[in-house]
Amino acid sequence: MPALTFSKWSSGGNTTLFLHDVAAPPRRQAAWARAVLHPAVLGAEQAGCVSMAARTLHMAGGEFCVNASRAFGALLALSGPGAGAAPLCADVSVSGWTGPVRLTVRGRAPRWEVSARLRLPPGCRPETHAGGRIVRLPGITHLLLPLGDGAAPPDLPERARSAIRAAGLEDEAAAGIIWWKPRARGAAMFPVVRVRDAGTLVAENACGSGALALALELALQNGHGECDLLQPSGSVLHVRLAPPGEDGALEAEIDGPVVLLARGRVWPDTADTTDTADAADAADTADAGN
Repeated sequence: MPALTFSKWSSGGNTTLFLHDVAAPPRRQAAWARAVLHPAVLGAEQAGCVSMAARTLHMAGGEFCVNASRAFGALLALSGPGAGAAPLCADVSVSGWTGPVRLTVRGRAPRWEVSARLRLPPGCRPETHAGGRIVRLPGITHLLLPLGDGAAPPDLPERARSAIRAAGLEDEAAAGIIWWKPRARGAAMFPVVRVRDAGTLVAENACGSGALALALELALQNGHGECDLLQPSGSVLHVRLAPPGEDGALEAEIDGPVVLLARGRVWPDTADTTDTADAADAADTADAGN
């Protein structure tokens, strides 16, 4: 059984595990990424595999994740010649997204500030749907549910499961329910994200793509191109939206803290996930024979 290099990150509170340069077929990589999420192994809110040389990130469910992308920027800075010092600017490829993600990193290990700049396809606009507003981004869809001045509802995961079902989002690769309420310069948000193929539904401590979706809605409401979005962790993600270009596409930048929590080696097959990994191997073998 292989020992895999890993790193664990907190992007504004959104804990993320990376497996580094995994030499295995894609399905087994995904199986191992799912395995290390288990609390008995490493535990986190999400996981993915990274290639340092190719500058690619593939999440366990093939979803798009802004905060994992930002953590990848910090990992690139950590692995560079400056021993974790920044600034660094790099374009990366991330699962679910349709183009490059430009990352700008400032700071020094183990704490950085990292922004992700995205070019949104035309049509990424909030729409009225299922008692709220829906934003369909490449790789993830979010349903925004306003709270007014009320508190976040209890039992967020179960409420999110029901809301995802009611909105017809069960077949989405990733679907988020973002409860939110206004505050000075932006809003407070309470995200729950379901990743279909990873089999996870998590009340997250921060959500970057959810922050982007909410910023798009706030821009429609008040016309401002910048907002600060308070996450359940107490961290703040700052979102800037540029005016649409001639083709109608928007450019967005999501900025906030990233912290390195741990790094080392992990043996994912020591967990009770062998059947999942073996099934992934069998599927890859079958694919290779077709």
